Amino acid sequence: MTKEKKNEKKKDGLNGVLMQVAISIISIVFAFLVGGIIIAAMGENPFKAYSVLIKGAVGTPVALTVSLTKTVPLILTGLAVAVAQKSRVFNIGAEGQLLVGAFAAGYVGFTFHLPAPLHILLCLAAAVIAGMFWAFIAAFLKYSRNVHVVIATIMLNYIATSLVQYFVCGPFKEPGATFNATSAIAETAKLPQILPRPLSLNLGFVIALVMIAACWFLLNKTTTGYEMRAVGSNPNASRVGGINIKKNMFMALVLSGALAGLAGGIEVSGSLYRVMEGFSPGYGFNGIPVAMMANGNPIAIFFSAFLLGAMRNGALAMQIQLGISQDIVDIIQGLVIIFLGCDYMIRYYINHVRLERRKLA
Repeated sequence: MTKEKKNEKKKDGLNGVLMQVAISIISIVFAFLVGGIIIAAMGENPFKAYSVLIKGAVGTPVALTVSLTKTVPLILTGLAVAVAQKSRVFNIGAEGQLLVGAFAAGYVGFTFHLPAPLHILLCLAAAVIAGMFWAFIAAFLKYSRNVHVVIATIMLNYIATSLVQYFVCGPFKEPGATFNATSAIAETAKLPQILPRPLSLNLGFVIALVMIAACWFLLNKTTTGYEMRAVGSNPNASRVGGINIKKNMFMALVLSGALAGLAGGIEVSGSLYRVMEGFSPGYGFNGIPVAMMANGNPIAIFFSAFLLGAMRNGALAMQIQLGISQDIVDIIQGLVIIFLGCDYMIRYYINHVRLERRKLA
């Protein structure tokens, strides 16, 4: 390949990245505009509402660290969805994988008594294995009985929710507790804080950043990652090229489950310190818009996850101060997905504007 062709290829790649960034930003802006219209229709000032939301999300050091803490499970579930999508596998079961991972970590945390570093590692390892196993079930059903992955993972979400609820409300409920939850995990199973109190940020944030780097390296710098991306881009060409399609799709789904399970483990070991009924506000499902906004890029997932995590944190202040329901965040999140679904239309108008500018020049 000549130097000119290499430069042209790099330029095309950069233009593609910039185009996707522009589409994501436009989608987010439009979603907030429509959200503002909805807030105004409710009789509230959207500028004041968004001001309170931003202040509640990042207005103080404490608020910022809480937002970063809420970002951690979104990073990991976003990575889970993105990794699976690279091999054209739509893992909609991250919520179930997160739940079983959380319970596994909690069970190890309140059952065993070990030295701190070993206990933490065992809790997180249990969460990863549980998430992998839950994803393995869907992968096995797909490649042994041709059960569609979306159907299998959706059903497994319901099973995981009911199973964990049964454990928390039944045999593993803390004796004498007034709410449905397991016993608290041991002190040796808790992730250490990386900032002094009252700031709220634990080692899970660092683990999430490490997972971002690991996923980026896997997908972009390894043969395995190349094969996964090739399968996602063109399965037929990959098959002709000697790549094992089933193996890569199977591996992508199991790896996705491991990341989602880790998210549940960190949530229990780093924030909740026990498994509670309904503790997840839908982290697994929220991983889908996180991955979509980032277009599956592990680095960009940090920013999209932080956006949603900060919005969820700030929404509480908005509800307390202005009486605006936190559900507005879910509405904005849904609008982002809708506008991201208009990808080709946005591309058309961006290219149309570029063409008109060139004509005028």
